[in-house]
Amino acid sequence: MGVLAVRGADTLAQYNKGLKMVPASNMKLITTGLALTKLGPERRFVTTLAYSGELRDGVLDGDLYIVGGGDPTIGSSTECADSLEATFSRWKAILDEAGVRVVRGFIVGDPRFFKRPAQGMSWQAEDLGYYYGAGPAGLNFFENAMSFSVLPSAPGEAPRISPLYPDAPWMNYVNSAVTGPAGSSNTLYYINTEFGPFGEFQGSFPAGRKEYRLDCSNPFGSYTCAYFFHNYLLGNGIRVEGGFADISPSGVLRSDLLFSDVGSRAVASRELKTLGHAFSPELRNIARDTNYQSDNFYAETFFNMFSQYLYGSADRDSSVLAANTFLEAMGLPTENNCKITDGSGLSRKNYVSPEFFVRFLKKMYNGPLRDCYLETLPSPGTKSTLKHRLGNVPEQLKSRVKMKSGSMNGVLCFSGYILPEDGDRSRTIFFSLLTNNVTAPSYYVGSILDEIIVSLAQEP
Repeated sequence: MGVLAVRGADTLAQYNKGLKMVPASNMKLITTGLALTKLGPERRFVTTLAYSGELRDGVLDGDLYIVGGGDPTIGSSTECADSLEATFSRWKAILDEAGVRVVRGFIVGDPRFFKRPAQGMSWQAEDLGYYYGAGPAGLNFFENAMSFSVLPSAPGEAPRISPLYPDAPWMNYVNSAVTGPAGSSNTLYYINTEFGPFGEFQGSFPAGRKEYRLDCSNPFGSYTCAYFFHNYLLGNGIRVEGGFADISPSGVLRSDLLFSDVGSRAVASRELKTLGHAFSPELRNIARDTNYQSDNFYAETFFNMFSQYLYGSADRDSSVLAANTFLEAMGLPTENNCKITDGSGLSRKNYVSPEFFVRFLKKMYNGPLRDCYLETLPSPGTKSTLKHRLGNVPEQLKSRVKMKSGSMNGVLCFSGYILPEDGDRSRTIFFSLLTNNVTAPSYYVGSILDEIIVSLAQEP
C-alpha cells in the first residue's frame, strides 16, 4: 500500500509515498490533465469528408472517404457525445452543400490518422475482447464496441447469444461457451481478431440467470462507421452504387473483410479532395466523461494525440515519449518516479507513486486550468464510477471530494482533492491512496480507503 495526503506544507498521512505502484484508472488523472494542458480544453477532433475521382453535376464518379481525425465520440452513448442522427445529419449536410446526389464508388471509412496497433501491447489478453479493451483508430464507431444478448440454456448446452448493437452482418461467430449450473460464476468472454471477421465465445454462463448484456470490442470500427453511414445515405436520398469499405492494414480498399489485400489501393490522404469538416464536442467535455465513466477508449484517444501534438504522427510508442516530455516541462521528471505505458491505466506496466500523483494534482490545481480540471472529476454519490462510494456520508462532505477511482484484479486506488469547507484554497487536501496485490475482497479494501478519505475530510 502507498499513501500520501498533504495540505499546504503539512503532511497529514504518508506510508510508502515513493513506492511506484500499478495505478489502474488513476492513470486517467494524468492523461486528462495533460490533454487539457497540451491539447487545450476547447480542442475538437475533426472528421473530414473527401473524395477521389471527379464530382460533376451531382454525381461523384469515385469514392467518398470519411477521413477520421481520431474523434472518439462518433456513435458513442456517453453524455458528451452527439446522437448518431445528429452526427450523420451534419455529414450529409456537407454532401448537400456540394450537391452530391449519387456516389458511384464506395463509402470508405478511413482510419489512417492513428497508426496501428489500436490496442496496447502490454494489455492482458483476457481484456482485449471486452469493450474496455477496445482501442481507438483514426475513425471510430460506438467506441469500437459491440453488445450481445446472453440467455442461459440447459446446463451443459451453449447459452443463447445474439448480437444487439451495432449490426455487423459480416461477422462470423462461434459459440463455444457452456451453460453452467445454477448459481455458478459467469466466466463468459469473447475472443476476436483484427485480421478477419471472426469471433468466438468461451467460458460459462449460469443456468437460471436473467438476460445479460455482454459488451465486447469491435476491431472494425471504421468499417462499421462506413456501413452505417452508407445505409443512412441510402435512406436519405443519396444513391450509393459501390457499397462500403474501409482501408486494410496494407492500404487496400477493403469491401470484404475476408480479403484484406484484394482490390485497389486507397488514395493517399494528401491526394483526396476535401468537401468539408465536422467537429467533435470540446475536449473538456470528453475529458469529463473520461473521468466520470472511467472511459478507457477516450483516455487512449487522448494518449494517441500526445504524439500527434508533439511529433505530427499519432502512434502509441511516440505518445509515451510525448507524455514524459510534457511532464518534464511541468517540472515533474518521470525518471525513478513513474513509468507510463498507456493513457487508460489498463496496462499493468504503468507504475506511479502516491508522491508523484500528489505532485501532479498540485500542479494542475495551482495552474490556469484548475477549475476546468476539477470539473472533470466526480464526487462520491454522483452518476459516475463513484456512485456507491461514501454512501452514508453527508452530502456536504461528499461534494467536497473530487477524485478518480482505479481498480482491477488485486488493485484499488483513489487519488484526488478534498476541497476546503470554508473555500480557502490554501487548505485544499491532495491525496493518493494506492493498493496493489490485494487478495481481500475489493469491498473490504474499499471500505478502509473510504474511512481514510472521510477522516481526511474531517481534518480541522
